[in-house]
Amino acid sequence: MDTGSLHQLQKNAISAFMEYGQRIGRQPTLECRERRSRLFSGNQTFVAVARLEDEVICEAEAPNKKDAKTKAADKALRQMEASPGPSQGTGGEPEMRLAVPGKDPVSALMEYAQAQGLTATIVVEGQTGPAHCPTFIMYAKLGDRKFESIEHANKKEGRKRAANTALLKLQREGKIPRPRGAERIPQVIRSWDDRIATETLQKFRSVVSDVEADLSGRKVLAAILLYDKKTDTLSVVSLGTGNRCITGNYLCVEGSVIHDSHAEIIAARGFRRYLYEEVRRSESSGGSEVLGHTSGRLRLFRHLSFHLYISTAPCGDGAVYTRADPSNEDNVHLPVYRTQQHGLLRTKVENGEGTIPVENASQTLDGIRRGDQRLRTMSCSDKICRWNVLGLQGALLSLRMDPIYLSSITLGMLFSAGHMSRAVCCRAARNPDLLSGLPTRYKVTHPELGCVSEGPQNRVTDRSSPRSVNWNSADGTVELTDGANGKTIRNAPSRLCKRSLFQCFSHINPDRARRTYRQTKDLATDYRNSRNLFEDAMETNGYGPWVRKPPEVDMFYL
Repeated sequence: MDTGSLHQLQKNAISAFMEYGQRIGRQPTLECRERRSRLFSGNQTFVAVARLEDEVICEAEAPNKKDAKTKAADKALRQMEASPGPSQGTGGEPEMRLAVPGKDPVSALMEYAQAQGLTATIVVEGQTGPAHCPTFIMYAKLGDRKFESIEHANKKEGRKRAANTALLKLQREGKIPRPRGAERIPQVIRSWDDRIATETLQKFRSVVSDVEADLSGRKVLAAILLYDKKTDTLSVVSLGTGNRCITGNYLCVEGSVIHDSHAEIIAARGFRRYLYEEVRRSESSGGSEVLGHTSGRLRLFRHLSFHLYISTAPCGDGAVYTRADPSNEDNVHLPVYRTQQHGLLRTKVENGEGTIPVENASQTLDGIRRGDQRLRTMSCSDKICRWNVLGLQGALLSLRMDPIYLSSITLGMLFSAGHMSRAVCCRAARNPDLLSGLPTRYKVTHPELGCVSEGPQNRVTDRSSPRSVNWNSADGTVELTDGANGKTIRNAPSRLCKRSLFQCFSHINPDRARRTYRQTKDLATDYRNSRNLFEDAMETNGYGPWVRKPPEVDMFYL
C-alpha cells in the first residue's frame, strides 16, 4: 500500500473498524508494537493487531505506528467483508456473527434464561435522532445482569443484536458453547494446553487471513511458542502446516529443496531462522531478548521456555496404537510397550501418508534416481525424540549456542499419554547407560505432555493437500510451498531449505562458509557425538537403524 492510499484510508479505515465493532456488539481494538528487525536487516517496523473482543482478526505491518494501525483496520474490514460471518447483507448492513448459528438470538437467549431459572428481557433505554428516523438504544438483561448497549435504526433487528451481544459475552465466559469449526479453538481455556492451542490457532488464522491461494483441504498444523515466565506472556515464533515429503524425482544435491514438509518439521526449520535472527541481535548494541552469553556461548534466558503444539499425534511411533489398546493416563511419562511394534523407528515413504518400520538404513542417490529405491524420511515421532536429546537448534547453531529443549508438547487430538511419552522421549532413555556418555550440556529431556481439553478425537479422512504454509517471527511473512517437490508454489527455493539456512549461518560465521554444508555441520563435534550416541542407543534397544539421505545431498558449497 502506497503512502497516498494510506493517507486516504487514515480518514476512515480506523474509525470504520471501530464503528463496525461497536455496531455488532464486540469491542474493537487496534494494538501496535515494534517488531524486531527482520532477518539480518536493521529496518524498524511496527505491527498492528486488529481484534474484536479477544479474537485476533488480522495483523499488518508498516514503518510507523499510524500506518500500521490503518493497514490493520483496512485489512480487517476487507477480511470480514469477504468472510461468511460477519459479512455484508442487504443495504450494506453487516450480518451478525451468530453465537448460536441457525437460531434467532432472542429465542436462544430466552431458552438459556429459562434453563438457568432466570428472566431475560430486551430493554429499550432511549432513542436519538429525529422522530421520523430514530436510532434506538437497547440492551439485553438476564436476571439482574445488564449487558452492553447497542444502537440500531430498526427496533426488531436491534432486539436481535442486543440478544446476540449478550450471548457472545456468555460464550466468551464459557457459559454457552462456541460453534465448532474446521479448526476449533478451545471453547474455554481450562488448561495450559488450551492456552497453547488457542494462541496457535489465532495466530495461524491471522497470518493467513490475506493469503489469496487456496488453502483448503485437511491440514496438520504445528507451532513453536515462546513463554515468558516473568510477564506470563505466550507468543508463537514459528508455525507450519503440511503432511508431505518430496518424491525421489525431486531429490537434489544443491540443498535447494525441503525434503520433509510435515508440519512439525516445517515449524522447527522456521524456528531455526528465528534463532539465527536472535544470534544476530545478541551481537548488536540492543542485544537479544531471548539469548544471553555465558562462557563464550549463547543460552536461553532462564525465565523463557519453548513449547510445541501439533494439531494431531505425530506420525510414526506416537500414532501406532488403536482405541482397543488402552493407555495408563495417570502418569504422562509411564510409557506403554505392549507389542513388538511399540518403540520402533519408522519412515515416511514417498507417495504415501503413513509410516513403516525401518529396514536397511542405506539409501543411494543412483538407486533412488533409477527407481530401485523409494525415498524414505524418518517419521516425525522419531525426529521429535531426537530433538529431546540433541535440541531443536540443529548442528550449525550448536556451534554458537547450548541446546534448546522443549518444555512441553501439546496435541490437538489423538492423544495417548502412554504412547506419546514412549514415542517422543522415554524410549530414548529406556536403557540410561547407553546415553551416559553424552557430552556436557546434552541430555534426555522429558517435556510435559498434554492435549486440549475438548478436542475432537475421531479420525479425519478428508482429502489433504500437498500445499504447506510456513511463518516465523523473524521473517514476518507467510511462505507457501509444495510439499511434493520441496519448493515454493512459484518453483523457487524456500527460505527453509538447507541452502537458505546455511546462508543464515554464513552471515554470522563468514569464515566458516568455505566448507561444504556437511563439513561445516561436522565441526559441531559435541552435537555429532550426541547424535551418534542417540542413534546407537536406539538401534541397541532394538528399535532399528536411523535412515539417512544419500550423502551427496549435503556436499554442496554456497
